[in-house]
Amino acid sequence: MRILWILLLPFFMFANSYGLKTFINHADKNNALIQAKELQIQAKAKGIEAVQSAYWPTLDVGASYAKVTPNALVSPGETATLLASLSVDLYDGGRKSALVNAKSFEHEASIFEKRAFQKSITLKIVRHYYMIQVHQATYNALLKRSKELKAQINRVKQFQNTGLATQEDVDRLQAAYENNAYTLANTELSIETSQENLKLISGLSAKKLKLNLFKTPKHIKFEFFDAIKVMQSNAKAIGENSKAIDAGYMPQVKLSDTYHTSDFDDLASVPNFSSDGLLIDHQNTLSISVNMRLFDNKKMAKESEVVQYQKMVLLSEIEQAKREQKMHFRLAKKSLETSLAKIHSTKSGLKAANSTYDVVKKKYEAGLVDNINFLDALTQKTLAIARDKETMYHYEISKSIYYYYAGKDPKEFIK
Repeated sequence: MRILWILLLPFFMFANSYGLKTFINHADKNNALIQAKELQIQAKAKGIEAVQSAYWPTLDVGASYAKVTPNALVSPGETATLLASLSVDLYDGGRKSALVNAKSFEHEASIFEKRAFQKSITLKIVRHYYMIQVHQATYNALLKRSKELKAQINRVKQFQNTGLATQEDVDRLQAAYENNAYTLANTELSIETSQENLKLISGLSAKKLKLNLFKTPKHIKFEFFDAIKVMQSNAKAIGENSKAIDAGYMPQVKLSDTYHTSDFDDLASVPNFSSDGLLIDHQNTLSISVNMRLFDNKKMAKESEVVQYQKMVLLSEIEQAKREQKMHFRLAKKSLETSLAKIHSTKSGLKAANSTYDVVKKKYEAGLVDNINFLDALTQKTLAIARDKETMYHYEISKSIYYYYAGKDPKEFIK
């Protein structure tokens, strides 16, 4: 039974633990804000269908009833009419085509917007995921420090009973122990805060984590943000809207066919005369009309110019956004190199802190150094352990930021 428990223990430990990619994938499917972006995409798709419907002929039906008092020979007292009208635009100067293009670009922009938002959510998940690891590493180091301080307090108390240590020695160690306990509580709060944030974004419990790392960046090709592609698509949409306005100055050709049938009652009568030839009970009218705006004091032209200025504003913002992304990409690459160098430094620092602590601890227990030196060495060792893990996890965050500013999806580079 004991052997079976040992074999099953790892399974129970990781049964409810999730890796980084799992958190991201779950957020993609369950995060309400991402779902809202998907609904926007669907709405934009419906907008395309709506403007495409304008190419189809329109069919209108109607009915009317009129009662006239007094009636006349050509004006019956009661008239009931049914009519049907079919019409189609033969030419509109390219207005409908421009509107369809504008809606298509808006739909394209909504897709890019969702992708950009998903990547920003990914960065948040990465940050919380690794900060949990950082805080947990600090917590474990502080826990070891707490155990060491507790052991030394018990040891010094024994010496105090034999007169080899003073109450001051005990108090100093006790103060260090209490301060460490406070730091432990704060660190535990930081862990819980990051866990709750990660759960809020992803929809998964973050109490237990599987450790995932990012691939080391190699030969990464730079491309512009999806957010920049959003602005580019919006600029194209604005350009098409301007064309739709300008189309108002082109000839507008419309073909229509209307059929109506009427029923007359309460007819006026004249002796020896029939009014059947005067009242037509059904008629079909086929017509074609051509309209063209000749003068509006440049109203539509000015409206088009306003829209063109909006496009120019977006184009200027796009250029600035491109320069900004390139700058951040260069800095992210530099940060990556700095983080890697820091890892080597903290490794050396940890090795030195461990060696110093081992020496000082032996001397302290032999009575060759005081508890101040011991506490300082213990503190340095605790900080070195925490800093070593912190540096490693910050390096992973730096890699995700580098991929992000390269215009990539960081999720695709998780090992």
